[in-house]
This record gives sequence, structure tokens and C-alpha cells, in this order.
Amino acid sequence: MTEDGKIETLTSTLRERIKRGDFGTDGRLPPVTQLAKDYQMSRTTIYQALLLLQSESLLTARGNSYFVNYPIMRIPGAPLFDKFMEKQGLTPIVDNVVEPEVIQMPVEVAKAFEQPEGLHVVHRMRRHGIIEIPYRLVENWYPADLAAQFLDTMKQDPNLNVLGEIRKAHGLSWAKRHDDIIARLPTEKETQLLNIVRTTPIIEIRQQWLTHEDRVLLFNVTILIAAYFQLSYDTEKQKKQEETTTTDQSS
Repeated sequence: MTEDGKIETLTSTLRERIKRGDFGTDGRLPPVTQLAKDYQMSRTTIYQALLLLQSESLLTARGNSYFVNYPIMRIPGAPLFDKFMEKQGLTPIVDNVVEPEVIQMPVEVAKAFEQPEGLHVVHRMRRHGIIEIPYRLVENWYPADLAAQFLDTMKQDPNLNVLGEIRKAHGLSWAKRHDDIIARLPTEKETQLLNIVRTTPIIEIRQQWLTHEDRVLLFNVTILIAAYFQLSYDTEKQKKQEETTTTDQSS
């Protein structure tokens, strides 16, 4: 059997054992040395199989040990993260990866959001999860003239609802949001911050939050570990659109 074949066979075997509950729902797998002995395979083959199972979020690594993460929790949409965690009896954790500060929006970010270069923004980056597992990264850019006054509070409270503060201070509320969703593999920095391997699929959501007058209140990039999240969208056709479609189809 080829090396790739051995890896696939071992991955399939361990996957079935995990789903069957052989290691419990949060159990620790035997050490790599023991697995190599049990399955008569090299440590390299064992590591490759474990990496694949990590990429499927069936395993999490803590130090040099591997723990089962099954059944995988499916979080219904990024905005509901905290409330969903609490309903599961878990305590959501958030920390500032990058402390809030006023900067010029990076060129690549300005291009992604089709904004002019040199725009001054309040920038912050946070990591959300539970004590054992980080689930997502959230990076925000707010117009500096609207959000700079909340810098100190943002540093003290990573959970601060800045859009809510902008509404109270400036009377501006978001009315529209544009989302771009991209599936990709993580960068090296993202693998470190989320404690995942480079083969783990992630979802990147870029959002612009706008007022009725199209003033941008927030640029937002959220990085989700794909295996943990379920994104749901409801679409409702207007009656006029339906009538137009019916007419077009019948003519």
C-alpha cells in the first residue's frame, strides 16, 4: 500500500472510531507512539492522519496531545455566537488580539472595500471562542471621526458594541449591509491564532455596514473555522418582482 493509501486508511479508521464514541466526546487519543505501535505504521503516517482529522475539526490539539471534538458544534451564524454559546451552557471568551487604535486603513483593505487610500479608522481585532477552543477572528475598522472617542472603553471591554455607541452618540444607525463570503485555507498567522492546521477550511466574511444614506459605519472581516459554523440566509421576493417574472415567463 502506498503512503497516501496508508494515511487515508488510518484516517478513515480513526474517523469511524471517533464517531462511534470509542474515545468519548472529549477524550484524549493515545499518544502518537502508541498509535504507531497499535496500527503498525510510522509516526509520520500517524501525524498526517491526525492532521487531516484536525482539518475536519474532529480533533483538537492541546500541547502534544490530541482530543476528540465530536459531535462538532454547529453555530447558527456569526452574529449569534455569544448567545448560542450561553444556551449550550458554555462561557464565551473574547480577547483583543490587536488593541484598538487609530490608523490609516491598509491599502489592501481599502481596495477590498473600494475605499480611498488614507482613510483614518479605528482598528481592532478580536478572537472569540471558549476556554478550550477559539472559533473565530473578527477584525473591525470604524471611521475615526465616529469611533475614536470610544477607544479607551474598547480597550477595557472587548465586547463593546461600537455600532450601538455610534448610534447613541451620533444618531447614526446601520440600515444596509453588504456581505462577500470567501472559502479558503488559513494564513500562517490565522493558524496560530485559531490553533488549527493549514489544511483546515475557513470562511472569510467581508461586510460593509451602511446607513440609509450609504455612509459606511463599519468595515468588518470575520474569519470562521468552517466546520463549526452554519450560515443561513432568508430571501423574500417582493410581489412586484414575482409578477414581473411570471409575465416574462409567459410571454
